[in-house]
Amino acid sequence: MSKKEIWEYDWPRESLEYIGFCPVCKGTESTLLLDDLVDNAFHVAPGKWNLYQCRRCKSAYLNPRPDEKSIHRAYGVYYTHEVPTESKFLADELSIIRKFRRLLSNGYYNYHHGTEREPSIRLGAWLLLFFPGFRKRADALFRYLPKPKPGQKLLDVGCGNGDYLLVASEVGWNVKGVEPDPKALEVARSRGLEVMQGSIEEVGQAGELFDVITMSHVIEHVHDPVNFAKLAYQCLKPGGILYIDTPNIESSGARIFGKNWRGIESPRHLVLFSEVGLRTALKNIGFDNITFFPRKEVRKNIMLKSYRMKQGLSPYNESLKMMPLKDTIRCYMPIRHDRGEFLTLVASKD
Repeated sequence: MSKKEIWEYDWPRESLEYIGFCPVCKGTESTLLLDDLVDNAFHVAPGKWNLYQCRRCKSAYLNPRPDEKSIHRAYGVYYTHEVPTESKFLADELSIIRKFRRLLSNGYYNYHHGTEREPSIRLGAWLLLFFPGFRKRADALFRYLPKPKPGQKLLDVGCGNGDYLLVASEVGWNVKGVEPDPKALEVARSRGLEVMQGSIEEVGQAGELFDVITMSHVIEHVHDPVNFAKLAYQCLKPGGILYIDTPNIESSGARIFGKNWRGIESPRHLVLFSEVGLRTALKNIGFDNITFFPRKEVRKNIMLKSYRMKQGLSPYNESLKMMPLKDTIRCYMPIRHDRGEFLTLVASKD
């Protein structure tokens, strides 16, 4: 008799909640987009789930979904629990070509983003301007933020193991994180970072204001994402910046892979935004100057992970390194600006 998959067990019925409207725009008309979704990303959450798409704002949401008291059961194993291995090899351990690339890239980061990475060469600040792919990856790494002024403060909501806080600190931000998951919190603190347990609600209660608040792949995990963004607005100083990165339910990958798209991740992802849904919600809160950034560089990675899941593998199973030619070609085909795999934006508080 074969072993049952985790999703063949039901989520406790008493821990489910049903919602009668879209969590993004409060619209009451929806269409069943995908049914019988399972946790085929991490294989830790029981149950099968239905994803509905709002007819008004085109965002999507699970219904029913785990309630706030039980959702922690879906996070038994998660990538934010890990301490990353050291990737900054010493210069004398690199090949000549890799050493030269490191010199150039560090020179670029130091000049354009304010780091102090060594070894470096000033030539990189100018030479790499002619490589748009590198510049886009660098901008994404530093979350499209300007160089900080002395004393400016940055809060990373859902900071996980603290990877980005280390990058932001290196640039010159005074950094603080907030994280609900005790395992990820322990990892972040072990790296010498100031991280409080909880979420944006606890930050608001403390009354501290920030120049920048970042949320990378966080807002899709919360039960009331619009109120979540409202609380972030209240925690920003006038003129402060909000950064959001979240899966795009209207992406080309979502259309191609459906249930196996890496961005689904049920039941941890409770709400998946469309561009129009996210933009409208932020405008209604009071955010201005909302700018979306295309992330073409992530499309191949997300498509490959989705293809692995389609084959019944973990998205991180590197034994499968290539997709069929037709899927690979799709990664390089031009798409509409609102069909990228992620919705990545910065917005300012009036």
